[in-house]
Order: sequence, then structure tokens, then C-alpha cells
Amino acid sequence: MDGTPNPRRLLLVGDTTLDPLAAALAQAPGGPTLDAAAAPYGQVYQILMDPSHPAWQPEPDYLAVWTSPQLTLPSLNAALRFQSADPEAVVAEAKEFAAAVAAAAQRVRLTIVPSWILPAHERWVQSMTWRHGGIANLLARANLALADAWAGQRNILMLDAAHWQSSLSKPSHDPRMYAVAKVMYTPAMFGKAAAEIKAALRGALGRSRKVVVCDLDNTLWGGILGEDGAAGIRLQAPDPVGECFVAAQEALKALRNRGLLLAICSKNDEDHAFSVIDGHPGMSLRRGDFAAWRINWEQKADNLRSLSAELNLGLDSFVFLDDSPEERDQVRALLPDVLVPDCPASPAAIAPLITALDCFETTTISAEDAQRTAAYQAERDRRAAASPGADVNSWLASLDLRVRASPLDPSSLPRAAQLLNKTNQFNLTLRRAEENAFAAWASRPGNSVYVFHIADRFGDFGLAALASLSAENGGVRITDFVMSCRVMGKCVEEAILAYIVERARELGPGPIVAPATEGPRNEPARRFFAGKYSGAGAALSLARISRPEFITVEATAPALVPAL
Repeated sequence: MDGTPNPRRLLLVGDTTLDPLAAALAQAPGGPTLDAAAAPYGQVYQILMDPSHPAWQPEPDYLAVWTSPQLTLPSLNAALRFQSADPEAVVAEAKEFAAAVAAAAQRVRLTIVPSWILPAHERWVQSMTWRHGGIANLLARANLALADAWAGQRNILMLDAAHWQSSLSKPSHDPRMYAVAKVMYTPAMFGKAAAEIKAALRGALGRSRKVVVCDLDNTLWGGILGEDGAAGIRLQAPDPVGECFVAAQEALKALRNRGLLLAICSKNDEDHAFSVIDGHPGMSLRRGDFAAWRINWEQKADNLRSLSAELNLGLDSFVFLDDSPEERDQVRALLPDVLVPDCPASPAAIAPLITALDCFETTTISAEDAQRTAAYQAERDRRAAASPGADVNSWLASLDLRVRASPLDPSSLPRAAQLLNKTNQFNLTLRRAEENAFAAWASRPGNSVYVFHIADRFGDFGLAALASLSAENGGVRITDFVMSCRVMGKCVEEAILAYIVERARELGPGPIVAPATEGPRNEPARRFFAGKYSGAGAALSLARISRPEFITVEATAPALVPAL
């Protein structure tokens, strides 16, 4: 629940030797930094069910449980060897394993479980494998039993090991090393597993990338617009090259649909480029799919900095796609925080590159995610609505800002946890917590959490802020104050703080404090709260806190759903 980013201890539990996975995790690029330790193999149930087992010392932050179905499920192993096997027994054994994992998951922040797979050399009888009692049928039932058992536990992530296996060009299993040292998997499989586990952890910690910035020529369409003209670019069937670029756009649109922002950075004439984007029949992406753009003749590194400022997102949130090696090298050299994949020379490989990127991992997709691009477009409309001679307060008053406050409840918990974990700039304490842990904290006596839906005349920001209070030492502590960057600069934080202070005063007459955690990017939150103190006092100055008159705040009761 704290904001400490590194290091984190990961306990690896399995029915085979997982020390190579610990080594692969240490070598895998990208955060978080992990201190991974493999428990003795073959003691899965003993370790999961016994909190006093030595494997639990020192206490881990995370748990990964990687088992093989033929070793964990006796009934499935019997079916694999063409012995009598009851499908219901396989499901029952899977549920027993799921219960053991769920019990252990209560002792850590996050648990990761790869799905069950069989070695590729276990061909079985192909014409029977999906029939009732067939090995593929049984394996699918077992995996679904795990997914169903953990459906309500947000701190258990089940990853798709079948995808890992199928993505490799080399074998995933090593029968020789299993015979020698009970190492079931190959170095290639361990490397893939390490990369996917770290990607899942980045997503859970809110460190995934948020923006994909695309070039146009030979990236979103084939050819050079300025030379080939709109009629000469390659972008649609029956041209096979054109179809490849359509596939790349469809892959990008899928990212946009799940909440990623798309932007354009291209050396082109803007009017000419938008004539294609708006009107070409082969375009899958239109102007409305992009949150921002820089279509000019400036250096791309400068344009990326400008896009970062406009979107109010750090460059470490950016991915840059460009067919030019020179442009990619420039961005890598000048903006090392930007992720710059090597764009393949073959147009057919662009869409697979996009869909294979592991930097967009997330544990949930909210309604706010689906509307994110529209929200940024509405922000452009807000800026455009500001009269050149108008003062800021007059412009803000014209927005008709409305804030709806309500206590945290199960319906708002997923989005609240997402906001807590992904927000960096306006985040008072930078603490992170997965849903179950955050709900447990909110339910403790003396603690309370409020969420805030924000809207104006241009649109609805959705659940865009949260704040929490803790009664302690005769006073009240503002433990969390988190607000989406999309609503920064509109004095919404003033209205929310005024509301939270009113709730804090209901808890008692003692001082209200809001100690900030100093992080690399949360200076906006720290600066805001620094202005709410009088001199060097430890408590907030209530005289410096008031709701702006142009913002309406209404309170609503929590949804009629079960308590947290």
C-alpha cells in the first residue's frame, strides 16, 4: 500500500525447478526491479497452505505459482496416459488447487498464475482430443475452473502460458533437463515468462505506456504522400501491401478502443495529410481517433515534447512508431524515456509488431478508458472556446463544471484502484494498491474514501478523482488525493479539497494534515497542498480552502450494492 517502487520480493512456487525463472526475471529489461526467489520444488500445497513455511521468509510482496497440469492434477495425468479418468474429478482437483492459491494470495499484494499447458510433443489422439474426456477438453475445463474460482479476486492474475508457448520459435519444454534437474522449461520459455510476468506487474503498478505516436508515410499507409499523392498511396484491398497497412491501422484502433491514446507525429503538410485521414476510403483511423497531432516539418523529438505537454503525460508514457531508422535513432538519443520499437521493413510485420507489444498491460478496462480519446478531443474544444481576451476565471465559469461526490463502493472500486495506481502527477502520496487491498483499507474503522465524477458542458470526465481520510492522533490525515491529469487546470482540486475538509471536520475538531510523498512527477500535487499551509504549520489552514463559486458540488449516496 506504500509508494515505494523498488525493490519488490517475488516468491516463485512450482512443482518443478524455477530457479532459471528467477535468473530470467533478474535479466528481463524494464521495471519493476524484483528480488525473485524460487521455493523448493514439489512443495506447492505445503507452501501455499502453511504461512509458517520457511519459503515465506522474508515476507514477499508478490507470489507466482507455476505448475504443470500433469503433475498437479492426477486425474488429468491419467487421461494423458489413456487410463480411466473422470472429467468431474479433474475439475474438482483444479478447484482444490484454486482454493489453495486463493488462501496464499491473502498474504501478498499480487499473485500471478500461468495457465496450465502441456508440452507440444504431447500430441495425444487428435481426432479425439476435444471430445468429452479428451485431453484438450479436460485441460480447458481445468483452466476455466481456475478462472471461475478467481473471478472475484482482483489480486490474482491468471496469465496465458499457451500464448507464451505458441509465440516461441523454439521448443518450450526440455525433457532432458527435466530428467537431470527437474527443470521442465527451456531458456526461451523462461525468458518469455519473465517478460510477461514483469509486464503484468507493470500494469498492476500503473506503469504501462499510455500513448502511441505514429508517423504517417510508410507507417499508417504505404508510400510518401507528398510524392505519390492521395491516389498513389497504398492503403486498401486488393493491393496486398495496402491491406497490410489497413491491418496496422486496425491494430492501432484496437488499442484506442481499450483506452490508449493515439497521436500523429509526421513530416507532412497538415491539410494534405488530413485530406487522406478524413476522406480516403481505405483509412480505418480517422481524425476522431487521434487525441493530438503534430504534422509539420519540425524535428520529431521537439514535436514529441510538445505532444507530451499538450496531453499532460510524461514521455515515459509514450511509444513512437516510425519507419525511418534515422528518426527512431534521433528520438532514442534525445528522448530516452520514449519507447521506440524497431519498425519492421516489411509492411506485413507492422500489425504483428503492434499487437505483440507488452507495454500496454492493465488489470482492468473501465468505461473511462473507452472514452479517453473523446475526453481529450473535448479538451481541445474547451481551449478553443476560450476567447482570446477573456480572463481565466471567466473561461472556467463558462465551462459549467460539476463535481459529484460519493463514498467508495464496489461499483466504483475498479476505476478507483486504476486511478490510484496509474496517476502520477496529481497524486499526493503516490501509494499503490490493488483492488482487494484498497477495499480492505477503506473498510477499516477510521478510514473513508470518496470518489468524484466530474463533468462540464463539453462532456463527462467520468470518475476522475478520489480522496481518502484517516482519523489518527486526534486529528484527520488526508491519505490519498488523486486526480486525473485530464481535469487539471480547472480548479477542480479546490472544490474537492473543500468537500473533503468538510468530511474531515465531521470526524472531529482536530488538525487536518496532508503530508506529501516527494516523487519524480507529482510536483503539481505537492505544490497545490504546499499553498494550503499557513507558514510552517503542520496542519492545513482552513482559511486557505474554499470551493470556487463557478463549480457545483453535489453529494450522492453510495450505490445500492454489497458493502466493501
